[in-house]
Amino acid sequence: MMASARSDRKEPTINDIADALGISRGTVDRVIHGRKGVSGQVRANVLEMAEKLGYRPNRAARMLAARKTPRKIGVLLPSCDNPFFDDVIRGMEKATQEYHDLGFSLVLKQVSGYDETVHSQGIAELVGEKVDALVLATLDSQSVKRLAEDSGLPFAAVNSDLTSDKKLFYTGPDYRKKGELHAAMLDLCHKGRADILVLKGSSGLRGHDEIVEGFLSGLGKTGLEFSIRGILETGDSDGKAEKLVRQTMSGQDGINVLFIATAGARGAIRGLDGASVLSFANDDTEDVRDLVREGKLYWTITQEPFRQGYESIRRMQDYFIDNQRPSDLVTKNIIKIRQNIGED
Repeated sequence: MMASARSDRKEPTINDIADALGISRGTVDRVIHGRKGVSGQVRANVLEMAEKLGYRPNRAARMLAARKTPRKIGVLLPSCDNPFFDDVIRGMEKATQEYHDLGFSLVLKQVSGYDETVHSQGIAELVGEKVDALVLATLDSQSVKRLAEDSGLPFAAVNSDLTSDKKLFYTGPDYRKKGELHAAMLDLCHKGRADILVLKGSSGLRGHDEIVEGFLSGLGKTGLEFSIRGILETGDSDGKAEKLVRQTMSGQDGINVLFIATAGARGAIRGLDGASVLSFANDDTEDVRDLVREGKLYWTITQEPFRQGYESIRRMQDYFIDNQRPSDLVTKNIIKIRQNIGED
């Protein structure tokens, strides 16, 4: 009789967990399947009740096991003095907060600019802090990639991709398409010959090269008559952008288009000294929003920085829970003009 009673025992369901906690079935389902939109405390309560009732789908069991093995995710960002990364960091912190009760934490290393030695040192310091994984917005150089590969840690690229077979995944925009969008917008807005000055952050960052490559490729597909008067590296610095624009404008006649491919828009516009130049930029930082509203930038193209940060950390956390290689995430390129700047 006892054996028969055991065999007839009903297996607990998601509904049983929801009823026991007085919450919706949908909330329980989001926790069990690792979806967002649930607070850390509710997530912990659901997992504890699942264990108490003996509910053991495969993923729930792995999530319970993850709580017993704390994991640190090390992040390197060139975010010092670059407000673009503020939203990336907010997204990362949000994902870490949601998974905190599963034992995940964030170790954030912020550096300034794109010096290869600085980035290499940053990665080495993260490895020295015994992190369990790396999420990197860094240079696509052999020495930097070798550090990540030789660390033996799972690593991913965020915001700018890395050409490495050992990379787990990438979260960020398609920069070539972004550059092509800029070319198409210029073709719509500019009449006559376009003599163009291009500013970019660094040739060491893959995304910074790709956006310019896409822009040049896109220009070739238009009927626009154009010349490129210079492609200058600013290191994403307002001060350097201002200096380079002022020097170039004083040394060359006829420049009538300014493409600010990465950060440094405020400085670049100052460097024009009021010259009438069709200027456009990237991202949705406070400076860029103000410049678009003031009519000093004709448009900007954003790339969902919060989502980049959030999904980079969520995917790495899910990698440890599911032991499956996450897919890449290509974020949207969104054109913003004065009429919709600042909108989500």
